[in-house]
Amino acid sequence: MSTRVAGTIAAAALLIGLTACSSEATAPKRESTADQPVKTLTADTCWGDQQLPDALGAKAFDAWVDKYAGGDSTLGDAMRDDAAFTDEIDCSSPHSLELYNVVEVSPQLTARIKDYADLLDQKSELYRKVRDQVNDLCMAGTPYGQAQRKAGGLPVQLGPSLNVNGGLHVAWDPFPADLWAQGQKKFVCTFEQDRPGTLRFADITTSKVPITARVCLNTPGTYLPCSRRHQAEDIGEMILNTAIENGQVNGKRAVRTGARGAYVALSDAEYARLDKVCQTLLDSVSATKGGVAGRAYPGSASQWPSDSGAYVASCFALKPFEPPPPTRGTVFNRP
Repeated sequence: MSTRVAGTIAAAALLIGLTACSSEATAPKRESTADQPVKTLTADTCWGDQQLPDALGAKAFDAWVDKYAGGDSTLGDAMRDDAAFTDEIDCSSPHSLELYNVVEVSPQLTARIKDYADLLDQKSELYRKVRDQVNDLCMAGTPYGQAQRKAGGLPVQLGPSLNVNGGLHVAWDPFPADLWAQGQKKFVCTFEQDRPGTLRFADITTSKVPITARVCLNTPGTYLPCSRRHQAEDIGEMILNTAIENGQVNGKRAVRTGARGAYVALSDAEYARLDKVCQTLLDSVSATKGGVAGRAYPGSASQWPSDSGAYVASCFALKPFEPPPPTRGTVFNRP
């Protein structure tokens, strides 16, 4: 067994997006800037930053929670940061939110969703099934999904790693509850900017993204700006739940106890399969030479699984020595 151990890896919250609202027929009217309620949502559209409680008002939002979350305030809280989709903006102009994809899960999984509230309970087994399938579908046509499939199709939900304080976020949501209730049982894949800008999701794997949004560290787990000398860069996050369920990664056996407590260590064969995914991703996004390689590192034992039930691992770009020699800058250097 290999004893490759990473430091504390930031939880894969970027891939485990928050959700929205539940099902029924009519809903409180959300007026758009054109004084017409949103009829549907499509990919490659961009929007302002207004959130659902602001668009509805406090009283109407409470009614929305009663209707679509069964009056459960905890489930209702999952909708407080949902986009209102009231202000569509040309994507060439500064915007806060981009819908870079719209997807549907399998009919069999959709049939299990009886109420919209099912999409708000992030601790349920059904929610996690939806999460993993949506993450996979959102990323399928991107460099992350393409790398995963080119590397052999190991069912990991591979997605971006972004600095949580860098102002850029990738997430997903169900369609708003009123649209879901009308039969539009779809999900939006979103790219959000804290400050309105003209970056697009397709820019994430390029040099257009500010280096402050990248994630770099010194092993085992000291994070620092990528502009400074560092030993590794976190270039992608993986959720391994499906691979574990399929028996391709042994989730239980991976958690071990050493002199410093619990840690996660995979087998050499498991590392080799995950390394191939990471290397394939690195090759597709970077022109960096000089012995930098893509290597997989599981999250800490506390993330095996995380509070949200996700088994997470990261793709690091580093020089594969012990300890890794320091480097500077980001490997995302393609235009």
